[in-house]
Parts: sequence; C-alpha cells; structure tokens
Amino acid sequence: MTNADCPHIPKIGINIADYSRLRNEGYVYVDKTKFVSEILDGDHPRLFLSRPRRFGKTLLIDTLEQAATGRKELFSGLAIDKLRGDAEWPRSHVLRISMNAFGDDPSSLDLNLATSLRGFAKFRGFAIEERNSAASLTQTIETLYWNYADIPILTPGIGTEDGLAANRRKIIILIDEYDAPIVNSLTEPASLEVAKKTLHGFYNALKSCENMIDRVFITGITKFAQLSVFSAMNNLRDISFQSNFATICGFTRDEITKYYSPHLDATLAEFQGAEKFGPNFTRDLLMERITDYYDGYSWNGEDRVLNPLSLQNFLVDQVFDNYWFRSGSMNFLNQMNVRDDIFSNVFKEEEDFNGSVDIQDAGNADPVALMLQAGYLTVRKRQESDQSSELYLAVPNKEVSMSVVRNFVETRVIPSISLEDDNFTPELCREFCSVFCQGQLNRAEVLLQSFLSAIPATLHLEMESFYHVFLFSIFRMSNFKTLPERKIVKGIADLVIRTPELGYIVTEIKYTKSDNTPTYRPVVSDSPPGTVISSNDNRKLDSCIKAAFKQIIKKEYLLPYVGNPKPVYAVAVAVCGRNHVRIRSLSAEELLQRSHEFLRFEVDQEDQHTCP
Repeated sequence: MTNADCPHIPKIGINIADYSRLRNEGYVYVDKTKFVSEILDGDHPRLFLSRPRRFGKTLLIDTLEQAATGRKELFSGLAIDKLRGDAEWPRSHVLRISMNAFGDDPSSLDLNLATSLRGFAKFRGFAIEERNSAASLTQTIETLYWNYADIPILTPGIGTEDGLAANRRKIIILIDEYDAPIVNSLTEPASLEVAKKTLHGFYNALKSCENMIDRVFITGITKFAQLSVFSAMNNLRDISFQSNFATICGFTRDEITKYYSPHLDATLAEFQGAEKFGPNFTRDLLMERITDYYDGYSWNGEDRVLNPLSLQNFLVDQVFDNYWFRSGSMNFLNQMNVRDDIFSNVFKEEEDFNGSVDIQDAGNADPVALMLQAGYLTVRKRQESDQSSELYLAVPNKEVSMSVVRNFVETRVIPSISLEDDNFTPELCREFCSVFCQGQLNRAEVLLQSFLSAIPATLHLEMESFYHVFLFSIFRMSNFKTLPERKIVKGIADLVIRTPELGYIVTEIKYTKSDNTPTYRPVVSDSPPGTVISSNDNRKLDSCIKAAFKQIIKKEYLLPYVGNPKPVYAVAVAVCGRNHVRIRSLSAEELLQRSHEFLRFEVDQEDQHTCP
C-alpha cells in the first residue's frame, strides 16, 4: 500500500514552494507561521537567514509574501492567525527577487535583473526607464513608495480594487538565494568577479532606499561577509545560528509525528508486509531509522531537524535512499575545491571550529565554514564563554555521511591510486573480490592491506563509512553484484555480495583507531604474513571481529537469506588505523552454533579496546 492508495491522507508536496497551492489543494503544510509572524511583526526589520539547499527557504519566502500582502484566509487556524487575533491584516507592497532565476552566466546577470524589474513594474501598471539593475531597483522602489496609492498590489486572491484600497505600510523586500550568482561561480575567478561587481551595485542601491523600506528578509546558502549586502546594510541581523530561529526550516520529530502521522502509518504497514522488514517492525523502529538517516541538522547545538526533502521523498517512495545526494548537492561540494586534508579533519567526532561562521572572501572561502553553511556539517554542540562561542561540528546523519564519503572515495581516493599504483590494478581488485568470496582470507587480507596502504595519507578518513564505501567501490569496479547498506528488519548490513556459485556473503565492517604504541613483545598475527602489530592493536582487531559477528547475529542480517538454497556466509572485516586488516568468515550454520559466544562478548569485553 502506498500513500497514493489512501485518498484521505493529505498529499505530500515534494519541491512545491507555492504556499497557497499547499493550503488550497490538500497538501501537508507544517506550520512555520510563528516565524513568519516574527519576521513581519517583530522588532528586527532587517533579517538574513542561511540554510542548505532544499531546506524550504523558497517556500518560506512565498509564505512571507502571502502574509505580507494580507491574504488572511490562507492562514486560518495557523500560529500567525492566533498571534494576530482579530485585527485587520496590513497589506504591503512586496518586491520579491529570486536570484537563482537568472541563470549561471554572471555576464548577463545585470541585464536579467533589470529585465525582471521592468517586468514587475509593467505588471503593476508603471514603467521604469533605467537599463542597469542598480538604477532599475532604485526607480522601482521609489515609484512604489511615492505612488503607492495608485499602484495595486495585484497578488493572486486580491483584486485590483482591494489592492488599491489596501492600508499599506512601506515596501517589503524579499530576496531568495541572494548568493546564487556567487555560488555558481566559485570555481571561475573571472565570472566570480563579474557576479560580485553586479551584486555590489545592486545591494548598494537597496541600501540607498533604506528609508522607503519597511522590512527586508534575505535568504541564502552562505554568508559572504564582504559582499555589499552585509557591508552596505550594516543593520542586517543574521538569525542563522540563533536559537529562537533554529527550527525555522526543516522538520522536528514532533512536527513529523503531528503532520505526517498517517504517512508514517502507511509506510509502517508497507514495511510490516515486506519480507525484508516483517511484522515485528514497529513504529519506534521506523522513527529510529528515519532519525538515523535524515535527522541531526542543528544550528544551535540543541534543537535538531530532519531534512524536509529527504523525509518527504522517503514517505512517498517508502525506500531509504540518499535523496539529498540525488538532488545535486554533491555538485556544490565538488565546486568548493576543498583540500583533501580538510575531509580528514572535519569528519572527526570531536571536531571544533573556532573561526567565524561568515565567509570573508568568496574567492578564498574557509572550507569548514562553507561545509557547515552548506549542510555537509552541522553544529553538534555550542560552548559559550566570556570571550567567544566555540562550535563542535559533526556530520548530520547517515545520508550525508554516506553521500559525502562515497563522493569523496569515487572522485578523489580511487582516481588518486588506481592510475599510478601497481598495487591497485583492476586485475588485483578482481582477484581480491574472488578470494574474498571464496574464503581465501589470508590472500584477501594481503590485497586489502596493500590497497589501503596505497591511499595517500591526506585522503584517508578516520571513519567506518569510509571503509564501507571503499570496499563497495572495489566490488563494483570488479562487476560483482553488491548491495551496499542492505536494509534488514532490525538494522542495516554494510555490504551483501551475491555470487551465482557461492551464494550470499553478508559483510560487516568495523574500524578502530590504532594504538600506535610499540611494544617490546610485538604480536605476529595470522593476518597478512609478516605483519607486525602491537598487542593492543591485535586485541582491538579481535574485538572488532567479535563485535561485527555479534551485530550480524543481533540484527538478524542473515535472516532474508537463510531459506535460500544457495550457501550463506557471514564475513567480519576489521581495520585498525589503516595499519592492519583482519577478515574472518563463518557459514550461517557456524555462526548460529557460536552465537552465544558472540552475544555475550559485550559483557566479557568491557574495556577500551572494544570496537564500537
């Protein structure tokens, strides 16, 4: 059963940024109008908000426009309706500009902006004669201000007569994706300078009309502090990291359970009827899985929200997938020119960021701040002191982690070694996959160790998902049928390899940091011949192997395959600090016989060496 089969369930409007359509055509609308009230009626009339792509900024802008032009009927029963009470809603002229509508060529930005303003004026019944964007903006605002009584508001739902009779205040300016021309030119210095020059003049013109403007609300992905919108409008308040606006975009868990409850029930019913999940899959497990995949975004270190695009796509498709990745977000990451070593630093669990969250120079942006603002990192914790505010950063969730790491491995790691290192040839990759599946584990360890050793130090990420993706990439390059992140009822198997002859190989990968402390009595393990490791690292590898088998048993990763006539194997892969590799394999029958040994492992091995 899908949501489409239940007409009584409100529709999910993926990528619909038209507020009136959501309200009038039976779509779910998560009520964010308390923030709309604060923006339009609050004490601060000049606001800036940065949020990642696909987080609902354009819908917020459209909602503001509908409220600012007085369309009270669209807000019945919502938070702003209760806050404003029975008072008549003021109607204001709204000049709305979407910077992402002007294409990727900065050389035509000035002309396109001016043309757009002339179109706005013509629709309102007046003409502007200026040909450049800055002068056109000034003339448009001045005409609206001095002739407001003769210029109708003319938004959908408000006729000419009502528009002319409205009790207007000053003009409200809404600018969506103000930084789109800059972001689109980050990798082209010449184009970047053209975009900056045009926007400098345009935003300076906006500042010159300050006394004619009642409210300004600007959104974007990043805050480029040197851009004139911030230097000219020095009273523009940045609300991006303020706690009272922390949930303005994205959905909290409470909002999901309130507004998407029937969709969660429909998805749960679908999962319970599916073989891979089954009747024991509960709503709590569903929410846990949704949270793991799509939650975790925070801008104050306390309040967390889910990615709205990903959640909505999931509830429609009823499939856990990397929807944010598929929306083109990785293109922006690739445009950043992030140095390789930055990835190693920002993916650490305790990464702290002491720099400014503002980007001072668009042409030489701090990659950590850029990744934070663009949604690849989020604020895990915020620590205030008398002198400063220290941010601790983290990757928000599994979707971002897997997407970024996969992109990193495929675009940087694999190309960096496959073309230059004789230890990582297509022939050796195919041999590794073959011996791995055939249970020739000593040879598999030797090959995998040589592959990992070939990775430049700056491209090595100290995170488990790095090895998931790296191993998956090797199998995919070698044309082995491989399922990454295989979803089972109680969890997600890292890798499932299917071969016609050998059956199913369910693989769990564990990573632990190396002790790096030499011992006087090194242990020579039964890992690759000649590999010498410390006793601590040897113990860590053993712990990781046991932890992997325990997870396979506890999460029932073998369950979908045990009734198949083909053999089923459980394989544990342990990596210790890129220095050492251990691989162990058990048939499904052997693992079942030894299940008590692995299930009690956590009790027996409560020490610092246990692999998580």
